[in-house]
Order: sequence, then structure tokens, then C-alpha cells
Amino acid sequence: MKLERIKLADFGSPERIVQGILDQAPDMPVPVPIEDIAGMLDIVDIKTLEMDGFEGGLVTDRSKSKGVILVNVVSPRRRRRFTIGHELGHFLCPTHLPKDDSEFRCTAADMRRLRAGKQDRAAQMEIEANRFSALLLLPRAQFVKDLRRKAGADLEHLLELAHRYDMSKEATARRYVDLHEEPCAVVISGNGIVLRVYRGGNFSFISLSKNDKVPANAVTARDGLAQGAVTDWEETDAAAWLSNERGSRLPTLYEQVHVQRDGFRLTLLTVDVNTSDEAEEDDELDASWTPCFRR
Repeated sequence: MKLERIKLADFGSPERIVQGILDQAPDMPVPVPIEDIAGMLDIVDIKTLEMDGFEGGLVTDRSKSKGVILVNVVSPRRRRRFTIGHELGHFLCPTHLPKDDSEFRCTAADMRRLRAGKQDRAAQMEIEANRFSALLLLPRAQFVKDLRRKAGADLEHLLELAHRYDMSKEATARRYVDLHEEPCAVVISGNGIVLRVYRGGNFSFISLSKNDKVPANAVTARDGLAQGAVTDWEETDAAAWLSNERGSRLPTLYEQVHVQRDGFRLTLLTVDVNTSDEAEEDDELDASWTPCFRR
């Protein structure tokens, strides 16, 4: 595999830059060799060191002629891979410039950013760097092909993909719900408290948000689940998980849980597509009978 940075010079967005890399390496191996890629694109060193409060950093000059990526040594290896991709994104995106003209310093919260206010340019850069890392380390064409090898959403498959792509479960889960054909969502919780929620664009809105309690009647809230285990799919209380502002009939909801260490749990939610379609049809029928008056 050979990459030339000059061929990426005219690309500005994370999507275009990643596509430019993949075009130069049509046989990109999986797991993606992120350290080799960084080295080919003028990152002269990747240093692992203790960084209190930061997951990663990028040291470069104003012209970005070369760069050094810093990675927190105490972070798990798979998280470090995502961090390297994130910092490489800062390096290659031409509009990404650090505040002090020499260094980006990125926190764990930066690595999870998915949205920000329009005026918050610093947050927007972190979001773009996250998108770059996910696009490169979990390339869409190959990932979708792997998704289609197994019918239906399933946590066991998600964990297999995290192993195959050598990525953290959480980063893989975000990509999984984004690209899966079935409507699904992932909830990360710790000791019964919701920490983060990721849902696909075709999934109903989840009523829970950060710091809310996991529903008491949910599979996720059960005691005695074995660490490392993945539960079977079970129908769960849709009203406890999903928002229903319009008062329409909720779809049938299913829940599956992966039990992790220290009280953390990864929950996969999916809906019965047939009941979801029926609920939408009911909404359309209600709307068709709603009287409209001209002013």
C-alpha cells in the first residue's frame, strides 16, 4: 500500500479526504493499519505518554508540513487506534487549526462529540475529526458488506465486528446503528444510569438521556446477569424507552444486553418493523381524518 498526501490536497471535508485515501488503497486491509497510514501522510511519530485529562494530541506547525500524534498510554489499545485516526483527521483537514497555532489537545468527551452549536467552531472540528476516524477505520463499503452477511441486528455480531476491525465496542456500535438496515439504537449505561445514547436515523426517538435511570423493568436493569454475556432478545416495554409525543401506538420493542465490567452495560434496541409500519399507517390515517380549515 502506498499513499501520497499531495493527492489529497484539493479535498476539504472528512468524507472527501477519506475517500481519497481509499481510492489510493482499494485493497485496504481490515483492521485498517492506521499507524502505517499516518506515517505515509507526514506524521513523523506517534508517541504514547501519560496525559492527564486528555485522550490525544497533535503537534504540528501552521502549514502542517509534518506532525506528531500524542496518545494517552493508559487508554485501551482499541481506543488509542480511534484517537490516532481522530488526530490524523485534524492534521489532514485543511481548516483545522489549533488555538495556539501548534497543538491540538483532545479530551475523551471530544472523542465522543456528535453535535455542536453552529457557532462553536472548536466543537465542530472535533466532530469532523471523529467522523474522519470512523470513516477511515470502519470504511462504509466493507462494513456494510459485513453487516449484510448476518440477517438482523444482533449484539454478538456487533462484538464480532469490533474484534474484526480492532475497534472499541462503543465506536463500532455508533457505526453499527448508523449503517444497519434495521432500525436500531445503542444505549451505554453504568450502574443503572444512562451515559450515552446512539440511534440510527430510522429509529424512533429515545425518551431517555444522559444521567437518567435505566427503566426499572428493562433487561438492562436486571441483577445477576453474567459479566461478558450477551442476553437473548426479549420484548421490552416500549413506553419506558421511547418518546411518544404524538400519542400514536408505539411499535413492539426488543432489547438485548452485553454485560461489561464495573457495572457498564451495552444495550441494543430494535423494533418490530411490521408494528412500526402499522404505527406509521395509523398516524397517517389519523392525519387524513383531521379537519383542515382555510383561513
